[in-house]
This record gives sequence, C-alpha cells and structure tokens, in this order.
Amino acid sequence: MIYEPLFKLEKTGVQMRYYTDKGQYNPTHWHSAIELIYILNGNGTVTINGVGHPVVAGEFVLIDSNQMHEVRCVRASMIVVIHFSRNSMKNFIENLDEYHFQCTKDTLQKEQLEAYLHVCSMLKVLPPIYVTQPTGFKLKSHAVAMEVFYELLHHFAKREEEPVMTERSADMERMGEIITYIDRHHREPISLESISAEFYLSREYFSRFFKKNMGVTFSRYVNQLRLTHIYHDICNTQDGIMEIAEKHGFTNYKLFNRMFHEIYGCTPREMRGRQKQNG
Repeated sequence: MIYEPLFKLEKTGVQMRYYTDKGQYNPTHWHSAIELIYILNGNGTVTINGVGHPVVAGEFVLIDSNQMHEVRCVRASMIVVIHFSRNSMKNFIENLDEYHFQCTKDTLQKEQLEAYLHVCSMLKVLPPIYVTQPTGFKLKSHAVAMEVFYELLHHFAKREEEPVMTERSADMERMGEIITYIDRHHREPISLESISAEFYLSREYFSRFFKKNMGVTFSRYVNQLRLTHIYHDICNTQDGIMEIAEKHGFTNYKLFNRMFHEIYGCTPREMRGRQKQNG
C-alpha cells in the first residue's frame, strides 16, 4: 500500500480505495482527511499515535485528521480504505472542526458496540458493488460512504467546545514539507546532514523534531518508505530484486532483507513466489 497524496479528495469529499494485494504496509504518516480502514479478510495492526490496535476481518478502524498512524496488514488480502475530507464535510456540518473522531474495536465503550456493528454491516455492502460495478456504482458507493459518515459523527465523534490550534499545526505543516521531500527523493542518498541543511535546521534539532512528530527515527522512516515502493515493484514487475532495491535507494542488502522480513513476514524472494502462485 504505497501512500499516495489525496489529490482528488477535495473534489469529491470522499475517496475510496480497494487493496487486494497479499500483504499491506503503510509507514507512519498523517493527513488532514478522516480515514476509515475496513478489513474484508485477514488481520493486521493499525498503530495510532504510537498505540497499536489489532484488527481482524469484518472490523474497521477510524483515524482522525492529523493523527500519526501506521498500517501493517501483512496477513490481509482485501482492504477498503475511505478518506473523508474535513473541508468538504463542512458543507454539511459547519462546526465539524469541533469534533474529534476515533474508533477501534479494542477501545469501544459498551454502549458503542451496537453502532459499531451497524457500521460494519453497512461497509459489507461496498465490496459487491465494487466487484460487479453496475451502472452508477460510484454514486451508490459514495451514498453508502456518506451514510457511514453520518453514523460515525453520531457515535464515534466527541465534540470539543474550543478546537485547539497550537504549534502542533505548524509542526505538522513543516513535517508535511519534509515528508513530501523524502518521497520525491527516496531513490537518492538522503543523509541526516543533507536533509537538515535543506530545511535550514541543525542536524541535532532535525533529528529530535522528526522523531517527536513521526514516532520513528529519520533513517528508519526513509527505509520504511523505500520498502513500500520495493514491495510494489516486486509484486508487479519481473525486475531483479537487487535491481529494484537499488532503484529505490536501498544499498544495504542485509538491512533490506532484515527489514523486509520484519514487516512482511517473509523474504523478498518468498513474496515474489507467493505472488506468482496467486497470479
């Protein structure tokens, strides 16, 4: 699951994606959209602000705007991800900025369980629509998503009297620029010294700033991002694994193998073998 900027989101207000590859991994990131992740089969872990939440088939996780999260679903083979634009949803709920969203199955309150199961049943409607794609299927999918958002607002959103706009917002804006730079240059050697100089920060300050806001070190994040691109190419091209790794900036082959196994639970060659069997 290579993280893609949500370019089209503001046009529609809702963006829906279906992931069907074996094994999904999205390194630590955030965005202004409210995100819902629904697992159709398999299982995984979604880490929100450093806390891991297990998720299994038939369950969903809800993540609020600008929350740091990592998605590790290496044993899941179909996932639906819905992003809701806060800006677009304000057309229907003017005071939406006063609401904070979050829901995971393991932190549910007893009185929320019925609503949670109801949302799960609503989400089950989406895969058949996606598979059969009848005339107007996008319209139907969008309508279901909007109904889901209504339920989320009433059962899994907490209203804050005064939305807090602190230096955290400025930090996230700067982090957005840093993450965009890393994504554009991930194939090149990126040292802590070079990127801190790019943003006119000292090496020490940049290192602390990055770890504080991303929850991982700069070098680990870069390698995690590279792995998502490498995984995609392993599954979708016939290029040599070493060639792919080097193309995406991974020159330490021993570290590459170790991190790949840590995240995907197998070696790169084993992953390619599985893809051939499933193909």
